[in-house]
Amino acid sequence: MKIFVCFILFSFSLFSVGENILLKNASIFLASQGDALVSSDILISNGLILKIEKEISTKVDKVIDLDGLLVTPGLIAPYSHLGILELEMVPETRDDSSSVYTAGLSISSSFNPLSTLIPNNRRGGITSALSVPSSSGLFAGLASAYSLSGSLHQSLISEDIALFGAISSGTDSRSAKTLMLEDSFDAASRIINLDDWESVSGLPKDFFLSKRDIKSLQRVLSKEIPLVIKADRASDILYLLKFSESLDIRLIIRGAAEGWMVAGDIAKLKVPVILEPINNLPSSFDELGARLDNASKLYESGVPIMIASHEHATHNLHLSRQGAGVAVSYGLPWQEALKAMTSNVADSFGLEKIGYIKEGYSADLVVWNKDPLELSAYPEHIFISGKLISGQSRSTRLRDRYLKIN
Repeated sequence: MKIFVCFILFSFSLFSVGENILLKNASIFLASQGDALVSSDILISNGLILKIEKEISTKVDKVIDLDGLLVTPGLIAPYSHLGILELEMVPETRDDSSSVYTAGLSISSSFNPLSTLIPNNRRGGITSALSVPSSSGLFAGLASAYSLSGSLHQSLISEDIALFGAISSGTDSRSAKTLMLEDSFDAASRIINLDDWESVSGLPKDFFLSKRDIKSLQRVLSKEIPLVIKADRASDILYLLKFSESLDIRLIIRGAAEGWMVAGDIAKLKVPVILEPINNLPSSFDELGARLDNASKLYESGVPIMIASHEHATHNLHLSRQGAGVAVSYGLPWQEALKAMTSNVADSFGLEKIGYIKEGYSADLVVWNKDPLELSAYPEHIFISGKLISGQSRSTRLRDRYLKIN
């Protein structure tokens, strides 16, 4: 009898995961085709999108009539320091860099799903993000993808999915970084047994690569993960394209302020780019050719694009929507701008079951009060894994507290 009762309880815990919710009368941007589905319904069950049809009729726990409001997939930030940084100027709040590891630095054990920055970005429509180490050196480390649900147990989506770095001038010259990039991958390619890595020659004496670093480079060489390099200058982009083609690795370019100059070359190799369209003024000599129609020119050439906010805007990742709106005003199709913050990110980084509104996919959905690329737009409802998420943050609670006092 006890065994039978335990079996029933176990079965109940497996299949009673969440409530069933029906979103009715929505305009649905699927992120897999151009036009939105109008006057359609979405059935959410146990955290997944179960059905997308007109006039779904079934018994559910909750019905929400959207009266024609637009529903999009939850936005995905392709670059952030969420969960590993609170205040840039306070070292005690930063877990985003290392003086020991380079390519092998993984931040997955340091991610804080209760970071105060997560609700602030979530209420702007961001439901998941890549959290990336930061470094002024060649390799920053490995990025992981996280849900912004705030769950202590279920935030990780995919661990160590891309190696990030940069070759622009900084602590060392651009020439030294490109040479070290070549030498590092050459060394990693010659190491058969990681236990023998110390016997590999060819690296400068003061440049140290740990076993973890070598393993990360080998994952790139085997095309298991992409190499994401920050580069804005057109000549740097051409170098990276040639480098990736010679090694036959997966490359993603971040920045690409002068990408429009070499759009055909990027498109030829089908290399995705992460853009910051909100930036039109050159902040360095690498960005002298920056222009507001960069995104549209890259798209017209066939380059897969993703849209991020400013590099140091982890507090305000949701400003990627403003950047997308700027790109649209300069020629990028509206649908492509939304895909650049949803499905294109999922596809480029191999994130499964998010980024689209599809049956069987995670119910990460945002219901907007108006066009999400308008500055005054905000989410009416936010769902992450089928759960209705509060739009409150520390900022809104402080606002309400002091409004009440006054």
